[in-house]
Amino acid sequence: MGSDAALTSQDEITLLLRDAADSGSKEALGRVFELLHAELKILARSRVGGGGSATISPTVLVNELFIKFTECRQLALAGRVHFFATAARAMRQIVTDAARAALAGKRGGEMLQITLSESDFADDQRTLVALDEALDDLERIDPALRQLVELRFYAGLSMAEIAALVGRSERSLHRDWERARALLNAMLVA
Repeated sequence: MGSDAALTSQDEITLLLRDAADSGSKEALGRVFELLHAELKILARSRVGGGGSATISPTVLVNELFIKFTECRQLALAGRVHFFATAARAMRQIVTDAARAALAGKRGGEMLQITLSESDFADDQRTLVALDEALDDLERIDPALRQLVELRFYAGLSMAEIAALVGRSERSLHRDWERARALLNAMLVA
């Protein structure tokens, strides 16, 4: 895809998102999902594994995301990056809820050691729930660190995209990323 086509697509996405926010147009939001479906599917596959897990498949995750977005009354998204940032948070909630449902009544007292990696995502339901709880704890310490982890880990955004979204330098985000990883690792093994 050439840069002109990508620019037009981004402009179209921004206009569609604005239309969805202003008029509540489900058709506009549906078109955004249509334009970004392949990217959302790749993102979902990276979050739940190539073939899906016992918890949730990539296709189900994208479908649940669409339902969640269309049911939201006040969905105001500024553009493609903001869309993916919001999608990351929603995917986190969907995957964690599915893992919690699968684990209902199966909680044990064993401790988990989880390593947060930019490219690997554990398929284990306990890992998902533990990571979600650690992110909630991280938010109480520093909400910006929680947001960074969601954008990087769940949305798969690059540091450059995150820097543009949050208005900070990539260098400071890299420092915060290392801090967030260290804090999460400490929380997950404690």
